[in-house]
Amino acid sequence: MRNARAIFIIACLLLAAQLLAGCWDQREIEERISVVAIGVDRVEKDGKKLMQVTVQIPIPIKIAGSTGGGGGGGDPVKVMSDSGRTVVEALENLQTRLNQQLFFGHTRVIAIGEPLAREGVNDIMDTFRRNPQFRRLLWPLVVKGKAIELLTAKPEIEQIPTVFIMTMIENGSRTGRIPDMNLGKFYIALSSPSEQPFLNYIEVKNNDIRWRGIAVFRQDNMVGTLSDNLTWQMMHIKEKREGGPIVIEYKGKPGQFLSFNTKTIELEDRYGYENGRVKINVKVTVEGDLIGKTVDANFSDQSAIRQLQKDAEEYMEEKTRKMLDKLQKEYKSDILGFGSQLKAYHPDIWRKVDWQKEFPKADIHVSYDIKLRRTGMEME
Repeated sequence: MRNARAIFIIACLLLAAQLLAGCWDQREIEERISVVAIGVDRVEKDGKKLMQVTVQIPIPIKIAGSTGGGGGGGDPVKVMSDSGRTVVEALENLQTRLNQQLFFGHTRVIAIGEPLAREGVNDIMDTFRRNPQFRRLLWPLVVKGKAIELLTAKPEIEQIPTVFIMTMIENGSRTGRIPDMNLGKFYIALSSPSEQPFLNYIEVKNNDIRWRGIAVFRQDNMVGTLSDNLTWQMMHIKEKREGGPIVIEYKGKPGQFLSFNTKTIELEDRYGYENGRVKINVKVTVEGDLIGKTVDANFSDQSAIRQLQKDAEEYMEEKTRKMLDKLQKEYKSDILGFGSQLKAYHPDIWRKVDWQKEFPKADIHVSYDIKLRRTGMEME
């Protein structure tokens, strides 16, 4: 009995020792260098094509408002680059120039240069997918030109450029003006057989950072872009999001415009298969408010409002047709997720077709029903 008790006590002590060893590989935060943004580009050195990885590192002591004063002056971020045959090798080459371990738990932006995105992003994303430090809620972006241009830009209204980029995308996503495409969602779309991925598209000019719509992918290769206006049409159909305000010519008269915002309130879709083609009909019901006009017209009577609604519907349908033509005929990429809807709710049709080949020739028709709720006050 005494031996059994001794064995039980020893076993408990060994178990407790195992629990206490949970932080054996801990590293103090002071011994890490936090990376807030990463840029990846393709470069050529000595006749070899290499990956160039750029990191943006904040310097706490130089950030205004930091503990111990109002900041030490100078640039509050350090931007460093190195290259290698792979992203992992480039990061390791970068690590050899630093006195502390790179830490990616605070990374908020991954930027990919457009030329590299057109080559394919699978090899790049594989590295980030395997490293548990990279959070799935960060923002992957495609940069017109090189990614390093985004990380070296210096917007005047934020000390840390990544904070500006991050809040621009977050606020735009929250208000329905910019698609909510984070790293986790991109992974899902990238591996889906029923839809294609896309990423937000950014342009940098003289420290001016601007959202320019989306980069469209076919599998892991970027194949083109949609402008901001056409992206808003995509958001109506795919995400039931508002997008930005629309501006139309009044009765087709140049120089006379009506501006109003929109809110998608209902989406109805019907799928069929006729004469060897998939048929998709989508009806988008939208509410709108008139927010500005440059015409001398009175919209207090119902006939004028009905005409305005009809003009707006024709405008939205025309824009949507342009967006669909680009996706079907030029890019051959179903970023709208029609294939996912077909697979989930119409498996009998899904089994008949190869959606990658079928999407470009599918008969897709989108109609709008716009209800103008407010025209605002009329000035005498």
